[in-house]
Amino acid sequence: MAAAVALIFGAPAAVLWGATGLLCLFLALNLRYFTVGTWVPVALSLVVLIVALLRGVPAAVYMDAAGRMVFLAALIAVLHMLRIAAGVAPEVAQAGRFLTGQPASRRYLALTFGGHLFGVLINFGGLALLLDLSTRAMKDRGADDLPPELHEVRLRRMTLAVMRGFGLISLWSPLGFATNVVLITLPGVSYTDFGPLGFAMSFVFVAIGWSLDRLAGRRYRQMALPQPHPPPGSWVGAALLLGHVAFLGGLVVGLHEVSRLSFQQALIVLVPLYALGWTVWSTHRLAGGATAGLRTAAREAWLRQPRTAGEVGIFAAAGFLPVVLLALLPMGALQTTAAGFGLGAVPSALGISASIIVGALLGVNPIVTASVVGAVAAELAVPGLSLTAIALAIIGGWSVVIGLSPFITTIVFCATIVGRPVWTVGPVWNGSYCAAVFGVWCVLLVTLMTTGTI
Repeated sequence: MAAAVALIFGAPAAVLWGATGLLCLFLALNLRYFTVGTWVPVALSLVVLIVALLRGVPAAVYMDAAGRMVFLAALIAVLHMLRIAAGVAPEVAQAGRFLTGQPASRRYLALTFGGHLFGVLINFGGLALLLDLSTRAMKDRGADDLPPELHEVRLRRMTLAVMRGFGLISLWSPLGFATNVVLITLPGVSYTDFGPLGFAMSFVFVAIGWSLDRLAGRRYRQMALPQPHPPPGSWVGAALLLGHVAFLGGLVVGLHEVSRLSFQQALIVLVPLYALGWTVWSTHRLAGGATAGLRTAAREAWLRQPRTAGEVGIFAAAGFLPVVLLALLPMGALQTTAAGFGLGAVPSALGISASIIVGALLGVNPIVTASVVGAVAAELAVPGLSLTAIALAIIGGWSVVIGLSPFITTIVFCATIVGRPVWTVGPVWNGSYCAAVFGVWCVLLVTLMTTGTI
């Protein structure tokens, strides 16, 4: 993290190579935390590196690739700091109790927006926290006394509400993985080119999910089931959490606008400071004060950081692969091939979205697929295929696959917490929603491209 910040302000190349060595050492020490989704891009990166060395790729390419590797790995680390800070904040648990305590008529929307809000700020930590609170709330209300069928339906509906809300982060969140991968892969794209549209479409997807949830629960609405109620005053926690998201996002955008820092550079500078400030504020009234709170948070971060090695490995590969692959691929031949197949702008954009989904179903993380395919698509310069269209194609496919592929961390998290198989939670429970969302997004993308809007 220190090297990434120093490089923003012009640190020498020795800092970059030192940070690259430390990053590789961190990954080597924590191989036990690698999953299949990590091993695939890391192994591919090693193969590409060997080929590049044999072909004599210039040193400048490795320098660029190393810079992206370090930056993306540091991005994961700073977001992990934010996750730790949220873990000691009382308003987070308070907001969770408010959302999971909503009556059935408002439960889906509450949990969807809650999953979205928690995910924006805490990422997978928020997803796990809200799902855990949901399952516990079912037991506390005596849900285990319900008929097995009704218990399963309620568990499925609550899980899908949280999971779908979490997946919508990919459409717009400046703290999300998808947004940052797009902005780094496509340097000519601004956040405002796709973020506002993604934010607007997230409400359309919420409406689709809500409609499917209403259909799933129509058989049970006539039953006289007890209605839960959130604890008094718990709405304050939800309001504070919303304030954190808005304030931090505003700070990042503001620093980007008033300085020479890019969006991601502003993010990586501000998030650690915000995490420290939030921790101090949350713990200054506890025994030992803010100093003890910072020590506790630092110890927690130190103990948990190795578990992020899987995510760090994926992001490091996503930074390395596009840069080196572009130096290896014969772009002229690829452009001729694309022209020979008659691939226009619209089929290319739809193909980008589809490739992310297919890759994820085969175990390739969308971070890697989006980085490679997005970079190649930008270099091919297909007539009519703008960088904005590529960005929208990426975030559309990404948001779909987050709730579909059994190899995606989101599905693994959810399946583990609710005690159901990954294939059940992903394709079986959420397949219809993902198909509907993908169809709507494709229609939107085609419409914007054919009308010349993007």
